[in-house]
Amino acid sequence: MLPDGAKLISADDHMIEPPHLWVDRVPAAYRDRAPRVVQIDGRDAWLYNDQITHIPMGSCRPLPGHPETGYPPAPGTANFEEIRPGCHDPVHRLADMDIDGVWGQLTFPNFARFAGHRFFLGVDDLDAGLVFLRTYNDYLLDEWCATDPNRLYGAAILPLFDIDLAVAEAKRVADKGAKAIAFSENPTVLGLPSLHTQHWDPLWAFLNEARLPVCQHIGSSSRLVTTSDDAPAGVLVTLNGVNSMMAAADWLMSDVLDRFPGLRVILSEGGAGWIPYLLERAEKTFHDGRLGRDLTIGQAGMGSRPPRERFAEHLFVCLVDERFALKSLGDVPVDNLLWEGDFPHGDGRWPNNRTELAEALADVADEDALKIAETNMRKLLGV
Repeated sequence: MLPDGAKLISADDHMIEPPHLWVDRVPAAYRDRAPRVVQIDGRDAWLYNDQITHIPMGSCRPLPGHPETGYPPAPGTANFEEIRPGCHDPVHRLADMDIDGVWGQLTFPNFARFAGHRFFLGVDDLDAGLVFLRTYNDYLLDEWCATDPNRLYGAAILPLFDIDLAVAEAKRVADKGAKAIAFSENPTVLGLPSLHTQHWDPLWAFLNEARLPVCQHIGSSSRLVTTSDDAPAGVLVTLNGVNSMMAAADWLMSDVLDRFPGLRVILSEGGAGWIPYLLERAEKTFHDGRLGRDLTIGQAGMGSRPPRERFAEHLFVCLVDERFALKSLGDVPVDNLLWEGDFPHGDGRWPNNRTELAEALADVADEDALKIAETNMRKLLGV
């Protein structure tokens, strides 16, 4: 069971970027192009790159008196005065964490997109986009996390459209105290080279040396798996784990982890109950002599180590409120299992995270429960 003294550390939470983020910090020369909050028919929205992006209530926690479904336009939007201040203010965030019985959180962006691609995917002015991306990282590390560095940790975003700039920014944010790096679950959807090329090697080399984990959040390629254009949203949400399954298959069937043995990868918000099947299938595939590398179509190598070994040494998966993964410990290696609260997104269980996690861990050995709730994440982040 979950020990009473456990300090829960969540592997995935989000900042609803405050309206002033790109006002206070952006150099004057770029301020007229920076993201800003405007009112459209009485609803708050971000204006950037000539695009309007409303704040989805499903990504927030409403204040009392406001519906969880939000207000029109569909699928339901939020104004800042309608949501808990802890969504966008670090002092209030700590208070909401205390209500939830949570000690620490690894923070991802929201408007900026989970791998920062708001600032380079389909953007007209990449130079300005780079300024705004760095501004997000500066706010994340210098203000948000600095409010309490023992409890608030940052997953920094990178300008993935340029590998040299990405490495430079990774080094910069590492010096500023970033605890993880956000990366796309499938960069090819963003028009970038795949994991199976050597394009990303300079980044992997730095992260390998710096021991900074790579986080691949579902949706970080701006695409979530569904079955058809007319399928209800419930199909997409049911299939959330498929996004992380695909990312895991890329890592397990590539030679990247052989070449960079210090890399550690967190598959954020993708669940964990699918791990036994994927590893079984990957092992069968890896040892199937018919599936050699096809050089005629440019296929990359699969590496020399079996998938189970690579998973155990390099990949980490997260659960929110899954019970099946906990019933499969052993087939889901406990040292690779993390917990996440996903605050303030609707998939999380605030304000009942600690209570529900304790119930879920009731039949798990204390030592294993503590690993899932706290110490696995401590080791990954070095906190």
